[in-house]
Amino acid sequence: MASKTAKAVGDDEATRRIRALGQRITVLRVAVLRTLLEAGQPLSHQEIQQRVENQEALPIDRVSLYRNLEWLVQMGLAHRITADDRVWRFSARRDQEAPPHPHFHCTRCGQVFCLVDASVAIPAVPSGYEVKELEVVLNGFCPQCGRHAADTTLPREEAQSSVTASRPS
Repeated sequence: MASKTAKAVGDDEATRRIRALGQRITVLRVAVLRTLLEAGQPLSHQEIQQRVENQEALPIDRVSLYRNLEWLVQMGLAHRITADDRVWRFSARRDQEAPPHPHFHCTRCGQVFCLVDASVAIPAVPSGYEVKELEVVLNGFCPQCGRHAADTTLPREEAQSSVTASRPS
């Protein structure tokens, strides 16, 4: 018997997580959550749209994708990260019980990386306040761009393409 493809395994995990919440299973919910689960880093709306369209071989309406991403965040299946470039990126929550973690935003290539091994303490807040979410983003250069940090002539697009090209599949 042939083993399941990576897409089928990802679909099974995405479906299991949505079903565990007692929520309705839709093709787009499963495809978006699978994409986030398979990604090695947070993805922008545009990156998610491109990946889902490539895997599903059909165009995805931007508004429907946005609504599904918001739904995943509200359900606790994903979290949203905002870096100083004001682009929202989304990442699947790997562990519902995991403490909040910071993210690193490379200001040269624009990539955002989860720093899951670093913990962030939630500060004490005054009585009557309730913390719903904590977001910490560190800005700087990733290792790839750090090599070019002294060269201020390297355009962002060139840095982006060199990081994308060097990332393993």
